[in-house]
Amino acid sequence: MKNFLRPLGLALAFMMLTAGAYAVASGDSVVSLSYLQSTFFPKAVQAGEEVGNQALQKTYDSAKAQLDAVHGGAGEGGSGSSSDTLQRRTWTDGQIISLSTGAGFLMLDGSATVVHTGAVVDVTAGAEVPSGGALAQNHRYVVGENTDAAVTIRSGEAALGVQGGYSLTPGKGQHTPFYDVSQTDWFYTPVGYAYEKGLFSGMDANHFSPGSPMNRAMLMSVLHRLAGSPGTIAQVSFTDVPAGSWYAQAVVWGAAQGITSGKGGGLFDPDGLVTREQAVAMMYNYAVTYMGLSAGTGADLSGYADLSRLSSWARPAMAWAVEQGVISGVTNGSALTLEPQRSATRAEMATMLRAFCENIL
Repeated sequence: MKNFLRPLGLALAFMMLTAGAYAVASGDSVVSLSYLQSTFFPKAVQAGEEVGNQALQKTYDSAKAQLDAVHGGAGEGGSGSSSDTLQRRTWTDGQIISLSTGAGFLMLDGSATVVHTGAVVDVTAGAEVPSGGALAQNHRYVVGENTDAAVTIRSGEAALGVQGGYSLTPGKGQHTPFYDVSQTDWFYTPVGYAYEKGLFSGMDANHFSPGSPMNRAMLMSVLHRLAGSPGTIAQVSFTDVPAGSWYAQAVVWGAAQGITSGKGGGLFDPDGLVTREQAVAMMYNYAVTYMGLSAGTGADLSGYADLSRLSSWARPAMAWAVEQGVISGVTNGSALTLEPQRSATRAEMATMLRAFCENIL
């Protein structure tokens, strides 16, 4: 079946639409996989790819028109237990969508897995999906004959279309709105923590962008929010921080409290990427200078292979951060490194800030 499915994934999608329209009209809701194997695919292959594709496009257009006519353009069922079209819909972390033979679904964004008792076909890729397998974005799926399937949402939110009857098991009460933060990601818990505490927002409504670097203005704004967004009467002391900018109040407050001193020469460099050593220095100053907490003795950093790359001004802060569990080393082969000059990603900053809040504040 695999050899037939790969070149004709789109053909299967068209076939399922045709079968769906016929099933609604005739009352027969089961599309036999044995029929696809023994009859449909051999004939389609013999017809030739180019000619077959042209014919299948006509079949698709006709089947879609029939299906829309049968359903009368109806949308989702009022109870949420059925959907006539693959219209985009938002689902949330931990929800389980249970489907049976003949139902279809279209994964649009976010992450989800499917567990099934028989066969679920990825009609876009032209292959069966193993039970427990992850769904691919912009792929359409059909639940095969004598099969029950359960789609579980793994990201904070996900966009997915469902066609056919289904039942829904509630998910988590609290969740992020992010398509790109999944239960399988190492940063899932810290991002959820930072979002719940109001420290972070996404790069847009549904994307956290965990791998994107964080700039200096972003981090200072996070620390300002952590302090309760206090006001300040200090004047802007950096020539590259416009008075009306979204980060101006946070930067001016941070400078007044000794949390940041900028980059020198009257510059703060708000758009500059914050490095790992800069990040721990700001948190160190927040805890020790602003809050008056003890700096402790600091960890022994001699075991880190790249200690020479750590700036001298950042050594006390890095020793403090390692001792307090705010930051951990990175294993590179057999060596343990600090990577102090590397820019910190948003996921890394969420992890550091969670540890900072839980271990120190």
